[in-house]
Amino acid sequence: MSTSNTHLIENLNNATFWINRISPMLSIIFGTFVNLFNIIIFTCRSLRNNPCSIYFLAGSIANFFVIYVALLTRYLATSWNWDPTATNMAWCKIRYFLIYPALSLVLWFIVLASIDRYFSSSHNIRRRQLSTVVIARKNIIYTTVFMFLINIHSLIFARSVVINNVSSCTILPNDYLVFFNLFVPIISCILPLVLMGIFGILTILNVRTIRNRIEPQQNNNRNERLRSNDRQLIIMLLSQITIIFIIVAPWSIINMYSAIGTVIFNVQFSTNGQAIYNFSFNLFRMLYYINPVVGFYIYTLSGHRFRVEIKHCLQHGLKFILTAFGLIQNQNQMNNNIITSFTLRTERNTVHPDQHQRQINRTSIV
Repeated sequence: MSTSNTHLIENLNNATFWINRISPMLSIIFGTFVNLFNIIIFTCRSLRNNPCSIYFLAGSIANFFVIYVALLTRYLATSWNWDPTATNMAWCKIRYFLIYPALSLVLWFIVLASIDRYFSSSHNIRRRQLSTVVIARKNIIYTTVFMFLINIHSLIFARSVVINNVSSCTILPNDYLVFFNLFVPIISCILPLVLMGIFGILTILNVRTIRNRIEPQQNNNRNERLRSNDRQLIIMLLSQITIIFIIVAPWSIINMYSAIGTVIFNVQFSTNGQAIYNFSFNLFRMLYYINPVVGFYIYTLSGHRFRVEIKHCLQHGLKFILTAFGLIQNQNQMNNNIITSFTLRTERNTVHPDQHQRQINRTSIV
């Protein structure tokens, strides 16, 4: 093997090592912070009664699940060689059963939000009536149950095995592994991306149609359907769909290639090819796990209303902290102090009748 090939393999292996060591930890830290912020923002009074916000809220909760069940356990296994699922059959099956429905739900909640925005922006009144908070909550429950049901087969085929004296949690047999590597990308990536794209385009067409109809009549009641919050949520949603496609599509492609190329057609990699494949797989997987983190930044950059709510949240949070440490007084204390101060000044300025009579008598004597 030439020196250049040796250096290439070493560099790719080092890059793969540091990708697995650094990126998951950053995603866990920032993902925890930003999804907590998302939950706080989408439960604010101005947004919690919007069905699209309900879907965003559900997606943020699913992101938490992905971060601490999927990403954290993978980080501990790859970086610190601590993997209870490798030796415990029950943990192995439970992890597979929990991870992939959660990964799917992160994208499917965005699909539901896309469908809701399509209904909300429609000029058809019957379709607009399908955009309600009650329907959103039901859809979230039904979709969650459905995703766990269609992934129940992983409880059967996931198992802890020892291969070449190395314990691992994997999918067996190989025939099912091929199905699994095709099933997961299609259900959790490709199908959601296709539906997001379709309903995103339909939403844009609806918005353009309604704008063309309401521009000649500025006071038309139809303008109410494009109020500020709805427009901002549509912009946030379309921005998120674009970013999701960029960071999720490569991972689904390389997974399907792994199933079709390496298992079905038994493609054999050279030493360089194996290093390139390992690096690409880990890089695309890193991008895929960034998905639970980027939502907050997309909402912040694309949604004015979201930025306003962040500002209010930070102001209230800072005020609460300063009040708790006694650095400032809360509003009730300030009001009590003002009332007390006003009362004291009033009492000083008020002259008692006896004092007033004594002053008159003193003046008369003089």
